[in-house]
Amino acid sequence: MTVESSRQNWSNFMNGENYDYHAIASRAKRRFPDYKLDMLFPVCLPVYELRIKVTEMVGHSLSTTALFVLQLTNLDIRRPSEICRMLGLTEEYLATATAELLSEGLVIQLPDLDIKVTDIGKEVIRNGGKSLRTRSRYPKVPYDHLSKRIITFDLDHLRDGNDVRKDGLFVVPAKPRRPHLGNLRITEVREYDRIYTHKRSQPAEILEISEVKDVRLRYRDDVVLVRLNTPNYDNPLFAAYSSAQYLEEESGAIQRLADSGVNLVPDEHELTDQTSAGGLPLILNEEPSLIEDIERLYGNATVKKQTIAEIRSEQGTTQNEQERNRLESRIAEVEREKSALEEMLVERENKLKKLTSDQVRLIKTEDHRGLLLKAIDRARSEITLVSAWVNDRAFDDEVRKRLLNAINRGTTVRIAWGLGAKRGSDAQRNRAQGNSALSKLRKVIPSNRKQQLIERREETHEKFIICDELFCAWGSFNWLSYRGDMDVGYRRETSYYSERSSDIELWKERAISLFKA
Repeated sequence: MTVESSRQNWSNFMNGENYDYHAIASRAKRRFPDYKLDMLFPVCLPVYELRIKVTEMVGHSLSTTALFVLQLTNLDIRRPSEICRMLGLTEEYLATATAELLSEGLVIQLPDLDIKVTDIGKEVIRNGGKSLRTRSRYPKVPYDHLSKRIITFDLDHLRDGNDVRKDGLFVVPAKPRRPHLGNLRITEVREYDRIYTHKRSQPAEILEISEVKDVRLRYRDDVVLVRLNTPNYDNPLFAAYSSAQYLEEESGAIQRLADSGVNLVPDEHELTDQTSAGGLPLILNEEPSLIEDIERLYGNATVKKQTIAEIRSEQGTTQNEQERNRLESRIAEVEREKSALEEMLVERENKLKKLTSDQVRLIKTEDHRGLLLKAIDRARSEITLVSAWVNDRAFDDEVRKRLLNAINRGTTVRIAWGLGAKRGSDAQRNRAQGNSALSKLRKVIPSNRKQQLIERREETHEKFIICDELFCAWGSFNWLSYRGDMDVGYRRETSYYSERSSDIELWKERAISLFKA
């Protein structure tokens, strides 16, 4: 692949509709906050397309004649001549219907040629003539050698090797091993089959996988590879993203490839003049850099406020005029520094507001409580609250009352908490505080609404909330154990608020994973 073809491909990537590079850059920054984004580029990952033999259980309806014969047999009318007389059938028709029933095991034929219904036959009668039978089928499924699992995406999105190379996309230089029967999990095959292969109105249940009939190496071309760096680690971190979601298993496998010495970054991408000195296109740096700047400026401005308060306190304790004047000059100097920081903060916030169409912003410590109450009041379908700890100071009567109102109007409330609930010297205290605060909510929920409160106690340090499809917020603020009041216990904690659908979907995916744990 030449430098020119790489540049053309990069241009196509930047202008393509399949890659939301702003969203990918933001996801990578949130997923790996201690790392710096270095480069994004599209890649192709090798995937095996397997044709496998499956045995499945399918529904089957008896013929009308066979069903009538079965029903008469169940009424203890067993002699073939009597059945023929009652149904007006010839012996030839009766023989065909009886053969159908015998093949299904619904009746048995006695030595005197009488017909007797079996327990299976009685069950079929109760089901209105419907039975189950096994059959073999040969579906195709995509097997990812990196994550070593069946992956649920449409086979139409795969390309063969020649097409990939014609497009000039970079193919990750892995050496995949051909999969065998032992690599396949039946639950994954069933899930893929349910989504993509079965088009019938009544899907069949796959009972077993007995053979891999055919193996073909193809490529998935919807992946963006992200390289991140950190001053604390010599080797770069790699993460794989599709246009829709984070690929956790693929990212781990790709990182192992990189750690083994495989070069995942083609030289052509690093030579393009469309990238910054660090390799990342300049446009991709903008939102993550703005977010970093805003948080840093807010933190520095907060420190300046605290410094001014400390100097004023010191000034009030001295009677020395010269010392007071010196402290006053120092206050003025810090005030100027604070004002400069706040001006830059406003400028960065306005820039982020414009870039994200006012959908993303920083939440300051004292703003969290109001946002929590707003989320509870606005939620109509579901609200998710994830906090490392829970206590009565933050999870107070006001929060409980509003959550109860939400539950009574039909909202599902999901709460995950529990860091330190299983270990450490404070384990018992943390557990007791959380259980006490939550029990007060449980007691007032009507019995017919109990199922709308879903609790999960996990060893999680995450802190985020999701309000329906309206907004989400994530950061360092413990929503259910800290109020953020401007008092002696005040500490700087920040979160980011977003109304962007891609962010909401990202945190919903994380919530699903957390509550399934």
